[in-house]
Amino acid sequence: MSFNQSIFRNSFFFLALVPIFAVWGFWVTYFTRPPGTYNVWEHIHGMAMFAWCIILVAQSFLIRINQRPIHRALGKISFLLAPLLVISTIFLANYKLNVRQLNNEGLYIFGLQFFIIFLFAYFYLMAMVGRKQPDVHARWMICTAFTMLDPIFARVILVNFYQVPFETGVIQWMTFALTDVIVLILVIKDWTSSSRRDVFLPALVLLALAQIAMLTAWDTATWKAFATWFAGLPLT
Repeated sequence: MSFNQSIFRNSFFFLALVPIFAVWGFWVTYFTRPPGTYNVWEHIHGMAMFAWCIILVAQSFLIRINQRPIHRALGKISFLLAPLLVISTIFLANYKLNVRQLNNEGLYIFGLQFFIIFLFAYFYLMAMVGRKQPDVHARWMICTAFTMLDPIFARVILVNFYQVPFETGVIQWMTFALTDVIVLILVIKDWTSSSRRDVFLPALVLLALAQIAMLTAWDTATWKAFATWFAGLPLT
């Protein structure tokens, strides 16, 4: 079986780990928080993110067991779920930025939210553009999972292993490196198995550029001005 064929079937094993680690990462910061300490957008965003993880797992499993008609039918949910995930992130970012104010932590985390959701939206859009080409569509859908690794693993590390202020960037060096290594492995596999450079390679470049922006842009006057404008929007 070629890599082009096996990626549909075997992506299930990687994607199944994402919601498992999501529960671990958000167990303290979301799942076990006392009632009444949540904002409604935290709930909507959390449910949308977890639902997206489950959809990816279900879709990859349906391909694995050769249930393509059900796969296509279930995929229609993404037309509602993906915009909900983007919109809920925008509203949550507005709420959190007003709670944290324009301090270093607030500016830094807003940068993470902004660039991550931009990547998610782009990867999903490319998956939809390429939905007539299953090998392209599947790869871009897998890429949407990469945008969730930083927020998930950052919390796993912070809560369980290493406590350090977000804005130092230390945690992101770890999570970004992990994400990039995973994508790089897929780039190499695609390149060596079929000389493909159409999805995972540009995704890796975009991830790297966004990661550089996340680590550097938040501490600039331009970013602070943008954050001030965004925080003033009457969204939450």
